[in-house]
Amino acid sequence: MTGDDYQPSRLFADDAAGLPQLPDDYPRPGRGPSAMIGGRATNWRTMTDEQAPAEWAALRDWTEWFVRRYRVAETIVPPCWFRHGQLVEEISALHCAHRAAYDPSDSGNGPIGWHERLALAMQRLAKAYAGGCSNGHREHPSRPWPKDAAEEEWDAWITQSHAH
Repeated sequence: MTGDDYQPSRLFADDAAGLPQLPDDYPRPGRGPSAMIGGRATNWRTMTDEQAPAEWAALRDWTEWFVRRYRVAETIVPPCWFRHGQLVEEISALHCAHRAAYDPSDSGNGPIGWHERLALAMQRLAKAYAGGCSNGHREHPSRPWPKDAAEEEWDAWITQSHAH
């Protein structure tokens, strides 16, 4: 067989000028469903009571899979993870990134990108929890916010853009 004999297989039909054409149903920018890749992020801050049960169920399901699949130690994600706000935010971010990375429309780089992010996130997860609930859940006090003391300073600050 010479180089002139080679005929590549045709995935797409040719147009009148002999140029390959994509089928009408082939995904193209600006066509097809406009759903976001991987869905959407969970915003725990603005969530309603009506939305909460479904969001918590999805996050619990994914977290249980994640902890088993990646053998995450209890010192990183304890059974009471859902009672630690910072852990909830970190795990939610991982869940969202995982959905996007494994979305069918991903180009193929999503999984490796997710694993690169996971390596960084594991360090943050360890800091977010930092142990303490090995004999049952223990509340970690929230940082108080000094509203009254800073109110005057805040009111003065927001009257200008501070752009320069």
